[in-house]
Amino acid sequence: MPPPFKGAQTGMTNPESPTARELARQLLERETASATEVADFGAAMQRACAGVSETLRRSVGDDGYSALLARALVRAEVAQPVLTSIRRNGAGGIHLDVVGAVEDHGPVVVGAALESLLAALVDILSDLIGADMVRSLLEHDIGLGTTDARRRQ
Repeated sequence: MPPPFKGAQTGMTNPESPTARELARQLLERETASATEVADFGAAMQRACAGVSETLRRSVGDDGYSALLARALVRAEVAQPVLTSIRRNGAGGIHLDVVGAVEDHGPVVVGAALESLLAALVDILSDLIGADMVRSLLEHDIGLGTTDARRRQ
């Protein structure tokens, strides 16, 4: 039996890269930039998650997205246990109750947890299809790196 390696990861994912964290932060900041009230932050973060969900469902299908999200949640919940209160399992798969979590835990805690979750999603996808393709997918479909005028065209 090989000796255990400290910090080794099981599966295909690697520890999150700064690029994944940066992209996750951009996804959230794009939606929360104009939020001023706690309720606004919850709704804005929910929109960010819904945008990523929609994009990934379109790209990998419902089952593929559910598998990616489940894997990312398992990975991110270790450092961000508040994700267990955001996660809702139902007949249609995993859903995120961001607004309710913001009401219970506050926007800073939930924002950090979602940033970790999104970074984990980006890392997992990067391992599968490459970081450039993930960035391109999210920038194109969600509008990162573009101005509002260019997104509307």
